[in-house]
Amino acid sequence: MKHAQALFLAAALLFSSMLSAEPQAIDGYDVLADVAVVRPLSFVGMVVGTAAFVGLLPITALATIPAPHEAIGLMAETLVVNPAKYTFARPAGSFDYNK
Repeated sequence: MKHAQALFLAAALLFSSMLSAEPQAIDGYDVLADVAVVRPLSFVGMVVGTAAFVGLLPITALATIPAPHEAIGLMAETLVVNPAKYTFARPAGSFDYNK
């Protein structure tokens, strides 16, 4: 067990040092992969999220009866708004989710 934890920690340290804080330049392959693969898949994810939102809306409406009445807004943002922003609002070739 100790060896597995040490191995996991060593791998995490090894791979974390490979990440750079500098923004990566967007090339043609990133744009092509984004437009041909990622955007259609994220559109499908948005449609599935919208269907899940509509299907879960009655249950979520019951969850908003107690004091914090934010359940519907949080669910809408998670299942519909964020995937829509990822699909339509970000520049082609950029894979940043939070911008």
